[in-house]
Amino acid sequence: MNTMKRLTLAALTAVLLLAPASYAEQGHGMMSGAAIGPDTRTELRLPEAMKIMQKAMMRTHLDTLSEITAALAANDLVRAGTIAREKLGWNFEEEQRCEQVSMMTGEEDFTTLGKAVHAKADELADAARIGDRDQALVHLSALIKNCNACHQRFRH
Repeated sequence: MNTMKRLTLAALTAVLLLAPASYAEQGHGMMSGAAIGPDTRTELRLPEAMKIMQKAMMRTHLDTLSEITAALAANDLVRAGTIAREKLGWNFEEEQRCEQVSMMTGEEDFTTLGKAVHAKADELADAARIGDRDQALVHLSALIKNCNACHQRFRH
C-alpha cells in the first residue's frame, strides 16, 4: 500500500473513531442533557394495554407532524391546515382521552400538557387557513416543543 493510501486510511479511521466522542462532547450524543443518569420523569402508571394504545397514538401524531411538514414544504397551506385541525386539533375526543389518563394516573398536568399540543395544532391550522406560512411554521415549532415538554415530564 502506498503512503498516500495509508495516510488516507489513517485519517478516515481517526475521523470514524473520534467523531462520535466529539459529537457527544458537543451535547449531541445519547448521553447529553437529561439522558445522563436515572430517568427522573414521572411514570404514568397505566394498564399495559393502554400504554400500548397510547404509544401507538404518539407514533400516529408523529406521522401527522410529518404530513403537516410536507404540506407546508409544498406550500399547500390548505392541506396543512386541514391535517392539523382534523388529525391533531383539540376536540372533545382528545379532551376525553387526556382527562382519562389524568384521572387514572392522578397527574393533572397530563391534560394541561396534552391540551397545549392540540391547541397549538389549531393555531397552526388558523395560520395556514389565512395563508400565513411563516406563522404556521412558528406554530409547528411550538407544537413540537409542547410534545417534548410532555415527554420530558412523563414516561411509561
